[in-house]
Amino acid sequence: MNLDLVNQVTKTYLLKAVGSEAARLRFLAGVWEIQSHIDSTDRPYQAPSVEDARQALAVGKPLFCLSAPTVSVAEYADAVAQIARYTSEMAGLEVEQAEALRNADFTAVIDEERLAAAVTSPEAFVAEAASQLGARSDTPLTPATIAFVLVSALVPFLTGPSRIALEALGESKRHAGRTGRCPVCGAAASMGRMGESTQLQGAERVLWCGMCHAEWGYERLRCVRCGSRNPDKLRYTHLEEDPAHRVHLCDECHGYARFVFVDDLGMPVAMIVEDAIAATLDAVALELGYTATGDGGKSPC
Repeated sequence: MNLDLVNQVTKTYLLKAVGSEAARLRFLAGVWEIQSHIDSTDRPYQAPSVEDARQALAVGKPLFCLSAPTVSVAEYADAVAQIARYTSEMAGLEVEQAEALRNADFTAVIDEERLAAAVTSPEAFVAEAASQLGARSDTPLTPATIAFVLVSALVPFLTGPSRIALEALGESKRHAGRTGRCPVCGAAASMGRMGESTQLQGAERVLWCGMCHAEWGYERLRCVRCGSRNPDKLRYTHLEEDPAHRVHLCDECHGYARFVFVDDLGMPVAMIVEDAIAATLDAVALELGYTATGDGGKSPC
């Protein structure tokens, strides 16, 4: 993670942000700083060979299915403790919620087998952990809180290996977008960007993975969720006051994906920050009857 860029972009948004939006950005800036520190540690990772990587790409198999990073249980447990402590103190939780988070025994749900599975199936890992910890939406400790802590702690262990794995694709990463799923870890694309093409050698649209931060080229006229190319079924919409952030709607599958239009943005882009800013578009899409469809936590391997 380029923390300097992230901080620069965050500060720019904070110049106009007010109220809960500003508080959320300031809170996330602290999370990103913790993640950046964890990511900065050089951990060994053996990427698949170029030939194996390209063969996997041809059949839509994520690279982590060929060569998954090994996450240290001790290091991950420490990362979870950091994120949980910071969240309990800085997320503006109710007193009972903060106390429940501080008292949650995350070590009881972290072991080598579960952590290995979490690399390619974090949804299943989170669901099992939330169940074991007794998290429910009607209790101070909610599944959403558990998911935020566990996923936020996992991300920085995947970003380094993801960068290395993508190098195995070479020029092929420009055409990695056979589906809207990450070619590295298999997660559904969190969002994308339009209008900036230098990094991926002319790709018109670039998708971004919020789990491992991989980026890959994707066709301009294609649904990110179902792959439809029917122009009569695809359209963008946005909030009147923010044309730079748009949601791409598909009337074939009623799915959606969020995008930042770089030319309209007029400032440097840090996708992790844009993902946070574009979160308001989720409500827009849901109100219109569209959903961010996925695979329900199944492992892509």
